[in-house]
Parts: sequence; C-alpha cells; structure tokens
Amino acid sequence: MREKMIQFRLARRLLPIALLVSITAAAPTEAQTIYRCEQGGRTTYTDAPCARPTIRREEPSAPSPTAAAKQTVVGGGYENPYGPWHGEAQYQVKNVGLREDGTHSVVPLTLDISEDGKVTGVSAENGCQMLGIATPGFTPKILNLDTTVSKCAAKKMNRRYHGSLSIDSKDRTARLNLNTLQIGIGVGVFGEIKAVMRR
Repeated sequence: MREKMIQFRLARRLLPIALLVSITAAAPTEAQTIYRCEQGGRTTYTDAPCARPTIRREEPSAPSPTAAAKQTVVGGGYENPYGPWHGEAQYQVKNVGLREDGTHSVVPLTLDISEDGKVTGVSAENGCQMLGIATPGFTPKILNLDTTVSKCAAKKMNRRYHGSLSIDSKDRTARLNLNTLQIGIGVGVFGEIKAVMRR
C-alpha cells in the first residue's frame, strides 16, 4: 500500500512536465528563412542575412594577345596636313659654307604623318629614314616637325632636324623644310632637307 502511495505522488509531480513536453512537440514548427549568399565566386547558404549584397559587374573582354597593334594613317586632300605625302627631296650638309662630300642628293621621299603625331619617312635611294613627332603649327595647315634622320649612306646626314610642313591649298602642294645646325670652334655645320610634296 505504501508503495502505491509513493508511485501516485510521483505521478502527480511528473504529470505537468509530461503535459508541457507533449504540447511543445505538438506545436507547429515556425518556418525558417534560408539566405543564399554569393561572394568571391563562392555560394553559401545561411540562416542569417548575407554580409553584403552581391554586386554583379561585367568585366571588359581582354584583347587577344595575338592581335597586332595597328596605327591608322589618316588625312588627305590639301586642307589637312596629316596623312601620306610624296615628292622629290633635296638632302645636303655644309660645313663652314662648303658642302660635305657625298651628302648632296635629290631623291624620292615618302612621308607619313599620323593623327597621333608620329612622323615616319624614307628615301630608299640614299637609305635615309625619318622618325619623329609633329605638333600643330601657327595655322591648321602647318605642322612643326622634330625628326631624327638615320641610316643615310652619307653618314654626315644622320642628325636631328627641326622644321615644318606647310600646305598651299591653291597650288595643291605641301612644302617640307627641315634644318639642323651645329656650331663650335672651327665647326659650322648646316644641314637641310627640302621637298615639294603632293598626295
């Protein structure tokens, strides 16, 4: 009899706990929000908001490593000095008024002046090559030239020259004048390259 009384009292104490567990288990589970986070090329899933929103940015396509850089020569006509020119050019160098041997020649010259200011030129007959820059002159029909002449058969022609190219729209020509000057003790070197150029 005493044993039954103890069991009865113990059952009364445990009944509220059992009821609470039963009610909790029967209650519907609250829906949980899951966040999909993308960062640094990785995708993760979490129950907390992402640290920062994903920003998608289109990256510019990289140029092909095999694509060669191309410089386009523009110009044309007798209003714009940029572009290709050709004509007969006279080369000569004088020292103290006397022409240096082998420096005088009159040969075809091809000259290209691109819009970015690069100047290239060649006279195949005497081997002379030009490389330099052009800057705008006093008017839109004039360019100031700063060029280095190299690889001439007459080595004394190989110098740095300054001058201009100016268009005469009426005559449909452009005049090229390049000069170099070196003055010292017993030295008075004057070199020039002159040409009437056409398209």
